[in-house]
Amino acid sequence: MTLWRALRRFLKADGMIYSGYLAFLSLLALLPVLGVLFWLSQQSSIIKAADGAFRDFLFTNLFPETAKQVVAVVDKLRANAKGLGMTGVAIIAGDLLLKALALNAAVDRIWGSTRRNLWGFVRGALVVLLVVPPVVAALFWVIRFLEKFLAALMPSLSESIQTVFDPFEIGVPLIAALTLIYRWVPARLNAWKSPLASALLVTVLIVVARYLITHYFAQIQQLKSLYGAFIAFPVLMVTAFVIWALVLYGAALVAEGFGSTSGVRATKAERPRRVANKAMKA
Repeated sequence: MTLWRALRRFLKADGMIYSGYLAFLSLLALLPVLGVLFWLSQQSSIIKAADGAFRDFLFTNLFPETAKQVVAVVDKLRANAKGLGMTGVAIIAGDLLLKALALNAAVDRIWGSTRRNLWGFVRGALVVLLVVPPVVAALFWVIRFLEKFLAALMPSLSESIQTVFDPFEIGVPLIAALTLIYRWVPARLNAWKSPLASALLVTVLIVVARYLITHYFAQIQQLKSLYGAFIAFPVLMVTAFVIWALVLYGAALVAEGFGSTSGVRATKAERPRRVANKAMKA
């Protein structure tokens, strides 16, 4: 079964370790990312609108209510980016580039890819840093605009409209972002069917995981007693870890050809070894 093979691939490639590493880097990079976006948003009204939409998507949909205490503090701290000059932006952008390459390395490990050329790494980093955020922001803004427009047009149905649009606010931007990552970050992939199918499944899993974290994990009485007012921190860390684990599991799904008739089961370098092993066993 593809789902089981993908899980085995994910675990054999140290997916849990990479998930923890990427979660740590994501939390570490949260303020620099917001800082760069804030500085850029002062330079253009279009970028400012995209910045606001991207932050609204992250804070409204991905982070549980409990963790928003930390997110709110971080969002206030990003105002310090007013003093950033081009040098500061270049330093932070370089730091974020290294973090994007960590995702490349994790996907390579899962896929068992041969060494890629420089363009392969640059392409993956550009997609993660420069393509995904604007796409997410644009889709989220469009969906929000349609929701507000329909609510203003039919005030009596505003609550029903909000209920209908809620799944689309997180689902459509997240599916688009994951599809782009699964299509362009791996070394060898020339189709859209498997990335799209994997993105759909991972999005459903993220929504379910967020619900469980919000309604069960964040409500554990022992956890509240232990952390008290600081419970937002473990909730935020667990959320980041689970999201990255599911994203990397999606990469394993794509490698196994989930949703398509064929997958990438082995690299060219691996195939001769497997054939030789089978011959020896025979």
